[in-house]
Amino acid sequence: MLDPIRSKPHVSAAAERDVNPYTSTGPRAQSRRRGYAAGIVLSLGLALACEAPPSAPSVAPVGVTPALNSVAADLGAANFLDAGASVGWNQITRDYVDALTVKPNQQATLRAFAYLSLAQYNAVVAAENARERGLLPSPRAAVAGASAVVLSYVFPAGAVGFEAAVRAQAAGPTWAAGESVGRAIGAAVVTSAQADRFNAVWTGTIPTGPGLWTGTAPLLPLLGQMRTFFLASGDQFRPPPPPAFTSMEFARALAEVRRFSDTRTPEQLAIATYWAGTTGSLVAGFWNAKASDLVVRYRLDELRASHALALSNMAAMDANIACHDAKYTYWLIRPWQVDPAITTPIGRPNHPSYTSNHACVSGTMAYTLGATFPAERARLAAMADQAAESRLYAGIHYRFDKNAGLRIASQVSDVALGLDVHGHQPFRLK
Repeated sequence: MLDPIRSKPHVSAAAERDVNPYTSTGPRAQSRRRGYAAGIVLSLGLALACEAPPSAPSVAPVGVTPALNSVAADLGAANFLDAGASVGWNQITRDYVDALTVKPNQQATLRAFAYLSLAQYNAVVAAENARERGLLPSPRAAVAGASAVVLSYVFPAGAVGFEAAVRAQAAGPTWAAGESVGRAIGAAVVTSAQADRFNAVWTGTIPTGPGLWTGTAPLLPLLGQMRTFFLASGDQFRPPPPPAFTSMEFARALAEVRRFSDTRTPEQLAIATYWAGTTGSLVAGFWNAKASDLVVRYRLDELRASHALALSNMAAMDANIACHDAKYTYWLIRPWQVDPAITTPIGRPNHPSYTSNHACVSGTMAYTLGATFPAERARLAAMADQAAESRLYAGIHYRFDKNAGLRIASQVSDVALGLDVHGHQPFRLK
């Protein structure tokens, strides 16, 4: 496990000025700070030209902010630019997605964060390992180079801005070497990503029959076959079938969703809306921000910061893959499709019900981050539970969808933590 309070790795004073100009003072450091901030503005320029999406509610739901979201409350004014390159570039990515009028789907956004943070961590490892051999590539530059390459692959419309951000940050005699290291790592990650089958084209047909999902153009039916980061395959933790459509267990689960729909309280509606994750930087961005908050709070150095982000993002992507394997194995009908009287205040996902994506992704993010930050484990798990429960309040999932999704999250997290890398060991690319 990572030690969130361990001090930064040993580097010389001169090298430290390249690694983090925000710890330095004087005109050169101030110039670097201005350049980094300007780079972020430039990287977002294309996206900000689009119409901004609706803002999230200014008041969080009862029971969310005071009890479960105090990390963000404590760090609301935190300047991520001062927190390190990995956190800064993850912020750039969230802001870019946030500004898009037409969003990528949830899974594509999570995949972007997974490959981004994987490249960042491996780039930091490569740069710091080179220091052991007497070379001095800047880890900050390595992160910038790797990030620009990966982000330009997943968000090609923003490539000019991402490259401008790198140029605006460039400073110091070790920058070029670090950027070169990072770009090589980023290129290797992109090559790996191009073969992961995320964009596989489905040519199947939607099954029909009692208890089966109905609709057209289902979202990512082949995601369960995407190459995983930690799991052996997407079906490694395929859950048993959901309750039979004609069973009493199914009827009870449906009746519970109907009761929520008929008696939805203002608090339940607020919770459902808070966790909807359809605006801003989506569900992946929400949890990425939580991870970044914790990195800032516990003052993780660049290596540990990039590692925490990579571990949680990659594990969450694996959980999403496993979730979709179940969805398109069982094709379970959604609650409102069984009972049209069930209302859905946050919209209706275009894929089958079992299991819950939110439970799989939120649970995995919470459990992996809880292992990295043990003092936050209970709070993060409570957040994941509420995220999964919110889907019942919203009328879009059954309780057994939630329970199976959180079980997948626990299983995936255990595998990811068991296969985690340590020290200056990179993640292996598949």
